[in-house]
Amino acid sequence: MINQPTPFKNKLWDAVMEYVRNADHRCTPQDIEGAISLRLNTHRRTVRQAVRDLVLENRLVYTYLMGHTFLDISYRQPVDVGGGVILAPAEASCRPEPDQILIRIAPGASFGMGDHATTRICLQLISWAMHTRHLPAPSSALRVLDIGTGSGVLAIGACLMGAVAAVGIDTDACAQAEARQNVRLNGLEDRVCIMDTIENGLEICLQNHGAALIPLILANLRYPTLAHLCSRITAFAAPGALLIFSGFRQNELPDLVDTYESCGFQCLRTLSENAWHGFILKKLPR
Repeated sequence: MINQPTPFKNKLWDAVMEYVRNADHRCTPQDIEGAISLRLNTHRRTVRQAVRDLVLENRLVYTYLMGHTFLDISYRQPVDVGGGVILAPAEASCRPEPDQILIRIAPGASFGMGDHATTRICLQLISWAMHTRHLPAPSSALRVLDIGTGSGVLAIGACLMGAVAAVGIDTDACAQAEARQNVRLNGLEDRVCIMDTIENGLEICLQNHGAALIPLILANLRYPTLAHLCSRITAFAAPGALLIFSGFRQNELPDLVDTYESCGFQCLRTLSENAWHGFILKKLPR
């Protein structure tokens, strides 16, 4: 049982969480102890205990990679991922603020639980797009295609932010099943459809909405796949369409922007977290 935090403990916990959340690298316990002890002029043992308390509180979690121990934000409880979006496990009790949306995601093997920076980048960029004048259609008529949907979190988030409908695409049968489960969990069975190929997804858009040109296209994929898809995405992106992509590194960003700009897109905004990057592109009139 953890005692009620004192004002200093609150400050210490906040400093640790901020450091982990904003770091541009995976944080080891030693990294955190050294940085926070210097920042707050406190002993490393005090920081070490704060980290242990945060793990017990399910706010941080130990992860292990190639013999090294790291600390990451825990997603076993509701977490504000930015952009007015709260991610929560299926069973967690959570009451979002009026200006927030709540996305419930069941534990599973598919990518998109919110524990990766690229998921958070995409959700924040979707939120930004929904609150600007750059969308080519009002949200009440906005159709979304999410390529490589994984858990379905981006398609679900776009609809909860106001899009009328979304199609999530994933070739993995396990991801399809988990995405459909998450769609049901969020009560969006009539607005989010999960398909196995882009062609089938476009066919659904044509059948349900009378058009196969898509005004908002999402993809959280690695650089080679995003570059390879450029000509296909250009073909079915509606005039003025927005593309929201993440999954690439800083050194890949210029080439990826150049690839899409050569096909008639303009970069509106970039966003980064933990050395991962994302951007919003707009299809310009020809």
